[in-house]
Amino acid sequence: MEPLATIATLFRPSGAGPSVRGRLDATLVKVADLYTGLAAGRADVDPRGVLAALRVDLELHFALEEGDAYFGAFVRERPELAHGVAELREEHTALLEKLDGLRAMASALGASPELAEPTARLVEAFREHEHKEADLLQEAVLRDEGTGAD
Repeated sequence: MEPLATIATLFRPSGAGPSVRGRLDATLVKVADLYTGLAAGRADVDPRGVLAALRVDLELHFALEEGDAYFGAFVRERPELAHGVAELREEHTALLEKLDGLRAMASALGASPELAEPTARLVEAFREHEHKEADLLQEAVLRDEGTGAD
């Protein structure tokens, strides 16, 4: 696994929109605390509660993105980006499935140090996904401004 300093950067504020930013960011802080506690072998952390909250917040975050006002707008205004949007939607499903697997591990293992690395990998996958999303948005904006390839 990466050094802790690199892992810590995974838990910075999200790129969520204003309506869910506070909630998702607050949960990501709890996930960071969970990771730290698990990595330290602390038994007083509650992975099930934190991961359940993350599931709810990611579902909300993804539902808002997949709505007509965000992904729908991309596809309407730039139909050629439909494939990229479809890939992002598939990643939403994959991230939630990965989280569900982590939740099952947490149910089986409790506050085990074995959960630390998979927790960090999940957040890392979420961050990578958010970067892909930002790239798609940038591509749409650059094309609108005439600076991107059409």
